[in-house]
Amino acid sequence: MIEKPITFQSGRSQIVGILHLPDRKTTYEKFPAVIFCHGFSGNKSESHFIFTKTARQIASCGLACLRFDFMGSGDSAGSFEEMTLETEIFDAFQAYEYLAGLPFINKENIGILGLSMGAIPAVIVASKIPLKSLCLWAPVAYPEEISKKILTAAVRKKLQQQGTAYLNGAGLRIGKHFINSLKKINPVEAASRFCGHTLIIHSKDDPTINVSHALAYYKAFHNAAITKRMIILEKGGHTFVTEQSENIVIQETASSFTQTLIT
Repeated sequence: MIEKPITFQSGRSQIVGILHLPDRKTTYEKFPAVIFCHGFSGNKSESHFIFTKTARQIASCGLACLRFDFMGSGDSAGSFEEMTLETEIFDAFQAYEYLAGLPFINKENIGILGLSMGAIPAVIVASKIPLKSLCLWAPVAYPEEISKKILTAAVRKKLQQQGTAYLNGAGLRIGKHFINSLKKINPVEAASRFCGHTLIIHSKDDPTINVSHALAYYKAFHNAAITKRMIILEKGGHTFVTEQSENIVIQETASSFTQTLIT
């Protein structure tokens, strides 16, 4: 297996990622591939390196993977306070363009994975390209709920007065444009237009995003998706931090992409 750092341009920002490639090609000439979209304040490795572990598992099955940091996150250029849902969606589109443009990638067989808020750019990109397979982990279906969780009276006042505010506990500064962007995007409507294969995984004990978000996506996928599958775990928290939940998520995700992208 080959893992190498890559960069691509997204507007004025350099985006940094890791490209995973299988050791060898099998019966097909070009690799199917999966794009990873991390969550709010996350990065291309994600909590307890679950993105890294999952990408390696998927690559061992014969698929390529691209993990990247959104603008203002991880190693990518830009500041976090400039990030909005629109910038993340744009970055995800540029990630697709980069990956699909590689001569050894089968652009007809690309899937995308989104965790938490990363589900939103994943769904938007998958519905517009359209991609063949989509996997959502603990997905955010109602963006405005994010603002309810982070906008204390003090934060709201700072945003109104200064345009930015520091989130104590998160160690990050957000901008008012991010909050405004949460009102503009409707990922559930986009999900209703997706016509590929879907898998949703969520934990009942997720303290951050209620399982109702996953159910909203599952219902929306009934409109046009080819296949619809949802796994609700008893325990695992928001990022599947128990050994059992981590193992299930990695294995089920790798299996789903392998079955839907290798033809």
